[in-house]
Parts: sequence; structure tokens; C-alpha cells
Amino acid sequence: MEEMKCLMIFTDGSKMDGRVGCTFVVFYNKTELDYRKFRLNDSSTVFMAEVIAIQQAVQYVKANDLGQVNIISDSRSALMALSAVEEARDIINNIKEDIKEYKGKIALTWIRAHMGNFGNERADQLAEEATLISDETISFVPSRNQIRNEGNKIIKDLWQNRWNDSKNARWNKNLTDKVNVDRLYGDFYINQILTAHGVFREHQARFFKKMSLCSCGQETGSVLHVIKECEIWTSYRKNWPSGWQLMSLKDSINNAVIRISLRELLHELLIKELDLL
Repeated sequence: MEEMKCLMIFTDGSKMDGRVGCTFVVFYNKTELDYRKFRLNDSSTVFMAEVIAIQQAVQYVKANDLGQVNIISDSRSALMALSAVEEARDIINNIKEDIKEYKGKIALTWIRAHMGNFGNERADQLAEEATLISDETISFVPSRNQIRNEGNKIIKDLWQNRWNDSKNARWNKNLTDKVNVDRLYGDFYINQILTAHGVFREHQARFFKKMSLCSCGQETGSVLHVIKECEIWTSYRKNWPSGWQLMSLKDSINNAVIRISLRELLHELLIKELDLL
């Protein structure tokens, strides 16, 4: 960096409090000659702010015919996109084409951020100031990924509201209060606890008109009775951590030791009930 005698243009992008801005600042021998600040629409990403800063710097060089210029950025991702052989995004390809058509020479250089370099620190300051500009100076439609992500967020919010307001599945809501789109790996036995369906006699009585009394003869064969109270399954609780009686069902299922024994308990319960058929 110290050996460079040509013009150096430092670029940077910033996002603060949901507002996005970018800048480029022109130096020659550590003397600041010029700068530009741009405010982007709030849906923009920091990556796009970095790319826009480089784009505006390239256009500035071309408009002023500055000869040999080194454009310096701390955004490795933006520079990697510009160096890729194949790129689908129009803005990246347009920058590459502008650099190719320029009569002088434009070099793109990466610099590590926050290392005290005079130009990088100045660009960082100006990019933060750019987020405070009242009106957008550059705006563009959201990318396909942004539109998809925003659509997924809206769907998830609507789903959560329906889940909160629903009068159904009250048992399951106690165990799963937040909706999510994580992939589930089914567990035949644990799923019966989560849904209060399957082998439990309370469920069998409600849906198939079978006897609801637990085989111990003390209480209805509900999930909580079978897991925490029924004397038939006392041996499965011997190795449970202390204080398990005070644990919620949700915490019990998430406990690795209890979860393993619950699977074994449900497996034996299922065999017992099938033998009665």
C-alpha cells in the first residue's frame, strides 16, 4: 500500500439501525481529494452496499478519465463476485464490463478491515455517515432471495398468529409454542407423547370407544399419568435426574436420559396393549 503512487479509491458499505449507506473516497499520496456518499433503500444488504460503492467508484473513474486507479475494498465477498468467471447478477456483470471498456487501468484490491489504514478508516466513517442521509440516493428492486425470504417471514408470522389463536391442539401448544420450519426427524414413540395420541388409553377411549382406565386401575391412562405417576413404570424412573417430578413435560422430553427411557417405556406399553387385543 505504501508503494502505490497511483490514485487510490477506498470503498465501503454500512448498515446501521436498519439504514444502509455506502461511499468511496479518493486519495493521492495519502491526501484526500474527493468523496461521494450514497444512501440505499433499507431493504439493501451490506453486500449490495459494498458492490454499489465499487460501481460508483468505477463510474467516477470513467467519467473523469483518471488513468491508472486502484479501487480498494475490505469486502472479500464483493471482490470474489467481481473476479468470478460466471456471474448471474447484472450489476456485477455491468461493473466488470465497465472496467473492461475503460481506456486506463482499474485494479481491484482487497484490504483487511479495521487495521488502522488511513483510507479504509476514512471510508468506514463516511459509509456510516451515508446511512444518516435523509433521502435515498440509490434504490433498486429487492433480489429474488430477498423477496423469497420476506415472503417466508410473512408466511411464518401468519402461521404463528393462527397457532396462537387456535382453540385446537391445546396439548401440543403447551409443548410447541413457536412455529418453525426446521426439518423434523420422526420418532414413533416420542411423537405419541407430543400429540397425546397413539397407545395411550385416554386417546383410545376418545377416538375408538375403548376403556380409558390405565392398566394400573388408579387413573385414566393419560400421557402425564403413564409417564410420571403410574406405578407399573416406576423402574423406568429410577435413573432419571433428581427433581424430575418438578420438570415440565417439555423439559423431560428434551432431557437425553429421560428421553431414552421414555422410548423404552412406550415400546413396552405398546407391546402390553397389543397383547390385550
